[in-house]
Amino acid sequence: MEPAAEERELVKENNRYDYLFKIGHQMHITDPVFQRYAVHPRLADILEALIGPDIKCVQSMYIDKPREIGIGQPYHQDAWYLKTDPDTLIAAWIACDDADLDNGCLHVISGSQNDPIHPHEKPIDPAQRIYAEVHSARSRPEVAVPLKTGSAVFFGGHVLHRSGNNRSNRKRRSYVLHYADAKSKWLNDPKAKNPFLLVRGKEYPGCL
Repeated sequence: MEPAAEERELVKENNRYDYLFKIGHQMHITDPVFQRYAVHPRLADILEALIGPDIKCVQSMYIDKPREIGIGQPYHQDAWYLKTDPDTLIAAWIACDDADLDNGCLHVISGSQNDPIHPHEKPIDPAQRIYAEVHSARSRPEVAVPLKTGSAVFFGGHVLHRSGNNRSNRKRRSYVLHYADAKSKWLNDPKAKNPFLLVRGKEYPGCL
């Protein structure tokens, strides 16, 4: 559930789905519809051009940013959360609704794909306290990334990105997946290991 809605005691049994926040992080494994889109040939073709012929899906999330109350995520890098060696993480952010400035579209820091992984700290905005933030990104020029329903944006794990708050009367739903080269090794806590789904190519012993 959306934390801000729970804090305001807006969530009731008959409206709880109006305030859904996120379902994750194994949609590519647990749900056949979400899995079908995780391995969709059009996605896989783009991923092959970015990653190479051997592709694993390592994480997936359905994000439902509720109308008028959905809180954005501050600037962060996905590879701070999901670590692989070699560092081959790629995100696919798919818009399930039109995403624009009013309902909280993505923003990115141009050129940050070349950045190292920055320290991630407690967010400056208390409303974003469930996240971690790269504070220095606030002083850098950003680019908004509005998307139409069904469109997608792909970006590497070092790209600094954030999403805005939803102040509109519309939802801003998205399906967000993370992929990596199947030859990469998983460097995260084994207890938090996500299930890996082969999207295309081959699997390799000791790797994802």
